[in-house]
Amino acid sequence: MEKDLFRKVYKQVSGLALKDCPPSSLSGLLHGYLSVYSMVRVYPWLEDEYGSLWDIHDRIREIARVIQELLKDRDLPVDTRAGYVVDLMDAYLLYSDMKFLDTALDAAYEILIPKGSDKMVLPCRTPNICRLLCNCYYFTGEDECGMLAKNLVTEALGISRKFSHEELWDWWGAICFYEDVVGAMELSLEEQISLEEERVRLTTCVKQRKDEMIERFMGSAGEDLGALANVFKILAKRNFYEYNELNGKAFR
Repeated sequence: MEKDLFRKVYKQVSGLALKDCPPSSLSGLLHGYLSVYSMVRVYPWLEDEYGSLWDIHDRIREIARVIQELLKDRDLPVDTRAGYVVDLMDAYLLYSDMKFLDTALDAAYEILIPKGSDKMVLPCRTPNICRLLCNCYYFTGEDECGMLAKNLVTEALGISRKFSHEELWDWWGAICFYEDVVGAMELSLEEQISLEEERVRLTTCVKQRKDEMIERFMGSAGEDLGALANVFKILAKRNFYEYNELNGKAFR
């Protein structure tokens, strides 16, 4: 059933003109297409269904260019700017356009280092800032970025039971991103056991949240482009995972 829904959603997002999409939908669209690109790259026969790698690549570049333009607005809320920076960095990992990376890194350090200072100061303690620090660590190797990201993840895990559904969704993505980019945290055995228990709980909660989002979307007219983008992102990743399981591969 989800495969049929994904085909329908993919057809819908493929027909979208980006100028008609609200900025809040661009991250979901970008990451959905990144998953589709990875899926088609690993399983080339899927080009017949989802289009050529070049076409998908071109769509990702198109979205990234829109995000790059949005990033020029320095009056945006800092958390919103941080999200755009992370999106550009994610696009760079595929597209390898140094302009994207240079723009993103310049904006990242504008966010993290106040004007006239040479020290990093976190402007807020959000999932986007955590992901921003992780990407800065990945691209520059600055240990301070990794340590600051670790502090945010530790704080988030400590209060995760107080999160709203939306906060849980956002922080879970940041926590997984931290582990992918920076690595597993060095913890005592007791802390490792506690973390694993929390991971199981969070995984269940986040899956439930995603399922609810899909159900709401299916019951709607499909005109909410923000919801469409989020469902596209969820289903694209699930489809990729499913193909990996069927073919005995394990990619994150």
